[in-house]
Amino acid sequence: MAYSASSPLPPVRHDITAYEFVPGMVALYDDSFYAPNTLRLPTDVVEFLELLDGERSAEFMAMQAARAGVAFSTEDFLEVVETLDREYFLQSPRFEAFRAESDRAFNALTSRPAAHAGISYPNDPAELRAMFDSFLAADRDSSANRRPPVAVVAPHIDFRVGGESYGPAYNALRHSDADTFVIFGTSHRVNRDTFMISRLDFETPLGMMPTDREFIDHFRANLPFQLTRDETPHRREHSIEFQAVFLRHIFPDRDIKIVPILTGSLHEYVEFANGNAGNDQRLNTLYGTLERTAEELGRRVCYIAGADLCHIGRKFGDEFDARSILEEVREFDYQVLEQAARPDADGFLKVLTGVRNRYRVCGVAPIYATLRSAKPATGEVLCYAQWDESERDSAVTFASLAFYK
Repeated sequence: MAYSASSPLPPVRHDITAYEFVPGMVALYDDSFYAPNTLRLPTDVVEFLELLDGERSAEFMAMQAARAGVAFSTEDFLEVVETLDREYFLQSPRFEAFRAESDRAFNALTSRPAAHAGISYPNDPAELRAMFDSFLAADRDSSANRRPPVAVVAPHIDFRVGGESYGPAYNALRHSDADTFVIFGTSHRVNRDTFMISRLDFETPLGMMPTDREFIDHFRANLPFQLTRDETPHRREHSIEFQAVFLRHIFPDRDIKIVPILTGSLHEYVEFANGNAGNDQRLNTLYGTLERTAEELGRRVCYIAGADLCHIGRKFGDEFDARSILEEVREFDYQVLEQAARPDADGFLKVLTGVRNRYRVCGVAPIYATLRSAKPATGEVLCYAQWDESERDSAVTFASLAFYK
């Protein structure tokens, strides 16, 4: 769409992220993965894009730039805006039409493509098996006598930087006799839905990981309320994909199925300390109905939480280098993990609520859902690690845990 100098310009989409990759240049990318490309723009221009509100024009932006001593004209700004619109970075009619068609096409699929194959893990089956085997072999503390777990927590950090931390969780899962694995993932998109279930089979380089559609349909039928049937939150979400492909690796020939559930945030109870999640009737119904569905269908169920822990440093909005508080964060993480391993779901949330989740633990909802649904009697921390992304002054922490009846 061509915009005039005086016409209102659409705002930049709220799910676009910007970071300075070299001094004076900012990269823009789409957190929701509609836009196929990353755009690179001068920092001065990006700062003025933040003023777009759907009412301001290119003439207004150029006037503001002139007052600030920044040299770009109305025509320069229009050229940038039209590039952003062409690449689907603006909340414009063009983008809305494109998103609607993309969502319709994805919801019509019968299987979910492996979105991160060839990016976060090899697309070649032999290379992928060798990588996963190296993660499993690195778990020197694994025990052949380990009991079958009723649940595990595994990371969802990129395999390329935290792969070995998956090993202990999946060595524990090798002892499971489950036929259905309920996978709770972190939803990295802004979404108000509590549970977002996918009926799509998950494609992997190691073969299809089918979903247990009978389980999902029975679960939905027993709920007194409706859950979203929109599949699009799963399109690019890695927190479940990484678990699905690793499960296919450790059980290459077993007839197993998954129930993929992205969990919405518990921010009202954690960040805002508004009430007690244990008294939330909707949550209680969801967790209880999962358990009842397994019983009524005679399923042997094991739960998996795809969950990382803290996200700190400049990349995540802090005004300090993450390395300066890594020990502090380690102590905090072990408080969180101790409560989870007891296992004490309320105590787990209480530690996070006590600091209003200031370290940005992104696995709150899947870990809590796992504790509430699996109802384990005991748990153990299998490993803990920190990824110090020093080049961006940031860090992410993660752990593996196993739970038993």
